[in-house]
Amino acid sequence: MTQQLCVVISPHVIRSHHNAAATTVVKMWPITSLLLAIALQGVRSETSNNDTKVDFPCKVVDGDHVYDLRELAARDYWKYDETLHTGLFESRVMYMSFCHQLRNVPVVCEGENVGVCETKKDDTGNEVPLGSRGQVSSTGPVVTEDGWLSYVFESGAKCNKSIHETTYKTYVHLYCARDTASETAGPTLMSSPGCERTFAWMTKAACPAKAEITRESCTVKFSNSDYILNLHTLHAEMYYNVSSSEAKYELNICGPVAGGHCGSDAATMCDVTDPSAPVVFGTLEGMDIKWENQVLILTYKNQENSVKVIAGCERTATSPIVNFVEKNNKEVVFSVKTAAVCTPDEAPECVIEDHKGNVYDLRSLRKEQGNWEVLDERDDHKASSDRNEGIADQLYHINVCGQVNEGRHYHCPPGPIGACQTSFDALTAHNLGFLTSHPSVNEDGSITITYTGGDQCQEGKHARSTRINLICNDIEYEPVLVDETSTCEYIFTWLTPAACPRHLKKGTNCLVEDPLYGNVYDLNPLRNQMKDYNVTDGEHDYLINICGPLLSKCKGEGQSGVCQIKGDEQFSGGMATSNITFNDGTLVINYNGGTGSCAGNNTRSAQIIFLCDQNESGRDGPHFFHEDETCTYHFTWLTMHACPPFSVVDCSVVTDNGTIYDLNELSSSSMNEEYSTSDGNKKFVLNVCRSVVHNKESRCPYNAGACVIDLKHKEKALNIGKVHSGPYIEDGNLKIKYSGGDPCDDSSQLSETIIQFNCDKEELYAYPQLVAQEGCKYIFEWNTPIACPLPLIDHTTSAPDTKGNCTAKNDFTGYVFDLNPLKKKTGYEIQDSGEVHLVLNVCDEVDTKRCPDKGTGACSYIHDNHAASAGKANANLQYHLGFLSLYYTGGQACGNGEQRSTLISFICGAEDAPDIPVLIHEDLDKCIYYINWYTDLACERRINCFVDTWEQRLDLTPLIRSTGSYEVLNPENPKQKFYLNVCRPLNHIVGLNCRPGSSACLSLSESEALSLGQPITTPQYIYSDEIQMIYSHGSKCLTNSEIGISSRITFICDLDAGKGSPTYKNVTHDCQYLFEWRTALACENRQDVPDSGPVCQIQFNAAKTNVNLKPLNRPEGYSVKFEDEEYKINVCGAACGESGVCTSDGTSFGLSSKSDLNWDYDKLKLMYYGGDSCSDALSGQRTTIIYFSCNMSVGLGYPVPDPIMRDLECVAIFNWETNLTCIEAIYNMDDSSDSKPINSDPVIPDNESHEAEKPSAEEGNSDSPSADQQQTEPESAYSTVSAAISSVLIVTGIIFVIILVLFKSERGQQVVSSARRFFGMRGYSNITQSRMENSSLISPSSYARVYRVDESDDDLLNVVT
Repeated sequence: MTQQLCVVISPHVIRSHHNAAATTVVKMWPITSLLLAIALQGVRSETSNNDTKVDFPCKVVDGDHVYDLRELAARDYWKYDETLHTGLFESRVMYMSFCHQLRNVPVVCEGENVGVCETKKDDTGNEVPLGSRGQVSSTGPVVTEDGWLSYVFESGAKCNKSIHETTYKTYVHLYCARDTASETAGPTLMSSPGCERTFAWMTKAACPAKAEITRESCTVKFSNSDYILNLHTLHAEMYYNVSSSEAKYELNICGPVAGGHCGSDAATMCDVTDPSAPVVFGTLEGMDIKWENQVLILTYKNQENSVKVIAGCERTATSPIVNFVEKNNKEVVFSVKTAAVCTPDEAPECVIEDHKGNVYDLRSLRKEQGNWEVLDERDDHKASSDRNEGIADQLYHINVCGQVNEGRHYHCPPGPIGACQTSFDALTAHNLGFLTSHPSVNEDGSITITYTGGDQCQEGKHARSTRINLICNDIEYEPVLVDETSTCEYIFTWLTPAACPRHLKKGTNCLVEDPLYGNVYDLNPLRNQMKDYNVTDGEHDYLINICGPLLSKCKGEGQSGVCQIKGDEQFSGGMATSNITFNDGTLVINYNGGTGSCAGNNTRSAQIIFLCDQNESGRDGPHFFHEDETCTYHFTWLTMHACPPFSVVDCSVVTDNGTIYDLNELSSSSMNEEYSTSDGNKKFVLNVCRSVVHNKESRCPYNAGACVIDLKHKEKALNIGKVHSGPYIEDGNLKIKYSGGDPCDDSSQLSETIIQFNCDKEELYAYPQLVAQEGCKYIFEWNTPIACPLPLIDHTTSAPDTKGNCTAKNDFTGYVFDLNPLKKKTGYEIQDSGEVHLVLNVCDEVDTKRCPDKGTGACSYIHDNHAASAGKANANLQYHLGFLSLYYTGGQACGNGEQRSTLISFICGAEDAPDIPVLIHEDLDKCIYYINWYTDLACERRINCFVDTWEQRLDLTPLIRSTGSYEVLNPENPKQKFYLNVCRPLNHIVGLNCRPGSSACLSLSESEALSLGQPITTPQYIYSDEIQMIYSHGSKCLTNSEIGISSRITFICDLDAGKGSPTYKNVTHDCQYLFEWRTALACENRQDVPDSGPVCQIQFNAAKTNVNLKPLNRPEGYSVKFEDEEYKINVCGAACGESGVCTSDGTSFGLSSKSDLNWDYDKLKLMYYGGDSCSDALSGQRTTIIYFSCNMSVGLGYPVPDPIMRDLECVAIFNWETNLTCIEAIYNMDDSSDSKPINSDPVIPDNESHEAEKPSAEEGNSDSPSADQQQTEPESAYSTVSAAISSVLIVTGIIFVIILVLFKSERGQQVVSSARRFFGMRGYSNITQSRMENSSLISPSSYARVYRVDESDDDLLNVVT
């Protein structure tokens, strides 16, 4: 009876012993699977007895599983028939047996221990032996992965089919058949190339069984884990020597004492105090293992004597530490401190500290994908198969601070293991140790990591383990295998910067040395010899002094360094100390041992962090930061004594024609500008006209004006230029150069940095950008309003009766504000929403018929009635924290007898806030007009609106509002309404008289409000997925007039919240108003994922859609001239040949097929690379960078060459303003709209200013779609209906502008500007008077500027009624 069987075996599970065989298996698989059922018809088994006789190993234990092939060995032989379809229909027969030589076969092959015999049939049908195809395996089966076994028959008959002298070999791959349906009747021949035969076999005999844990196995489950602890890792090659005060012992674990004095081959411990008469206390036969209270107890017995070994977890122990504990009668007790018995930890410690206080951070060595791999080059460990003989085959896979990752071409054993060994030739994978230990710092400064308890080796005598020795080195190398011990410990050496200590050092006498650069910091000048520093947190006062005890007594004693005072109560905040710690750029003093019983059983303590500020003496003392839950008081102290030596140069330049360029606002004494590469590996740190400010995140050389930090290891930074001189003008461009930096690329050439500052008054957020690197030269561009020229001011033009010069100085920083550019003889005309009109000038009188009184700075009128003076002009500009003020007094009397006056507040608002004066409030009782005016002239420096975490920069800039505010209601008191902005002051709120410059206000009535603080400090990253923004210096607290109101917004990560919105939580006892804001912008793992389409499309997270540059593609490209060169450019396609950019002579500056599109902060950056060769380029090839920026008024726009190209040989840089990258265009001026970008005709730049060639009229027409085309194309910006509505609005706007121009030309010019904003920018809509809130202004008029106070972005509208 013939049994038919259909078997399907996936080819990817057939693992050959070498690549060639694997290829053969895969190639022939379709044929094999078709013939398999036919081939299997010839498979049958023969046996002559029912007893399984095993002559060779037939079982293998892998962890807690055992594989046993004795079921297959029960047969005398397995027979395999196959007819070879070679045209002759030659028939071959294979006989095979497992774990014993062939028995009772009809044809005998010569040789010893033959396990595979091959025959062929002659013409008569008789079988003729061809010879042995391999001897029975002396090692038995080998586990390759779960459910996979490999059985190899080697040393068969001599094979003449190879050019090398070799013998036949047969491989059998056995795969676990979980059910009968998938089981095959016998082995299946998969390939037979040359001298090798490869079989596959799906059989239940290959399925693992759960191994029984026996006393003799010396294995047990880890405590609180299902993984198996293999105590053979503690087995000594000979024995452990242990002594007590009275005796000497020889001890071994999981094996007998070898080569000692016990006198017994089975002894595991003996007393050898008298070597001639040893006393055996334990043998393997009496072994027992168990867990008791997280401690492993190993017991040996020998008759009435016994031994107890107590093994405790010590994760930092690099080797077992065995100690004598006690002897009780006839029992001896020992302890072992070892990491081997610790439960495997999937996330072991990676930041460690040694006894000297040095900190080491190994997190950079952890791999999330792949592993560190080491090839075993030892001669005796190379492949032995015929085809791979002599080839290095064994591969070690290592990870640090985490378990090994699954590989693509290999499979390590499962579980939290730190290293494994694989072999493609032997098809093996061994566990080289679990993650049981933590890294340990050795006396010589090296670091050791051990993984223990791996697979058994040497016939079960030992367990495999791994020892990695990390050595500090400036250059990163790969790990190297240096030794394999007789106890199966694999030792690796690894030179890496990660093994270098993070720069931490402790000092005394208020002196401490920077261990990296050698500077000695001295805080003794900050000790106040006259009186203690007094600091308040609003509720308590703190007396503080450093470098010695307080001058005042605290609680009657004189040893405290910090004293907390509340009323008559005093508490010591910690004992005085002069010990100071340098921690990677930060100086810290800790005060410990203060008064106890605080918040339970806590003892009060204090910490002061000293931060570098190159302009601050620090004599004003520290500032209270916060108190934590352990009653530790935290203070910060800005001082130049926390700075290393630094250089400062003049930061302004005056041209021959008297034009001034002043970059002093960019020169910071307390912070730096930073630019991180898109891959996150490097960070550039820069300052302007002074050395980089030293801090924890900017460990730059002291004299560096710019440096680059390797973020992967955060080791010593590269100085890319020293501060020598200030800014200069070159070819009409404002630049600064830092030269004489560190040598680069092992050459004698020194690094240098050039920063080109470009005047850009519209730049929303000014920051430096790395645009090119050629050799040792780094080139940055910085677009900023600060780079705009300032004409020399002639103060003699002021009116003779004015006082002051329209400037104000910030005495804290020395910065001078100048509002002279706002002077306008004819004045600025504004009105409220009622009847009141106001005409005013800045620092000068109004020279217009409307204000006839001489010397008037502002006048008011209703309709066409006679104007009344609202105050005499003066130029006494005053500086206040957060704003400037100009107060005109002495105007005509009101009806109540009060003289009219006008208070103008100039505020540094959001980057694109309307730059116009607005009448906010009229105080009818005091006859005061309150005017707010947002202008960049009132800006000294806007705070950064982002935080940098370990992983990335979290940017809150998208939450900044330039019009309108965020409104929040108090759920417990609906009458209370809060108005908020983020990182910037509130925008105009007509009718609400909140303190100018405030970022948060609380409305108390229709006109009055409390300031909840100003944006003085940058956002802070508190901990994972949380950012805090604090506004300070608000109004006086209503419950305690001695302190000011502040507010705190906590931004919490919520990926589903989008931008989110704020909610009010509560107010603290010290008048801090708390808000919570759930937003995706606070999430670290938020990623910009490119669209899966072409390279010209990218996701625009801020707009929640994609930006598509396809409309910019032209068949003929764009022609752009720069100096004597003409460039051909295209987007989303080639410009010439295969190049995206080339010159007229055919030089390629990058291939269109090799491009990269990504966001570089607020600009879209397109890069072509792979151009013609250029020796100065880092890549050796020419590249192009195109920066796309938003401009709603230019349509598709046109590329413009960047002047920085004069300094470059290998890089072409172009700037391209276009509406395609504008949110306004994408959403058609409405957040909720689904419309696409407006693809209008490109506005071509002036040829004289940019040297760019304009396209002809025909070109322009050919590129501009017709109206019909725009309506039918899917990417059209408007539907037919919305286009019609837009047309009506445009016509209405034009008529509106013409009427006002005819009415009065100057006013018409103002309205033209407003109308342009209305039709071209987001944030404007038609609203009615009834939608206004909190307005104290009266009836409608012919011209009203209406500000809507709600949560929409539609805030401003000029309305004619």
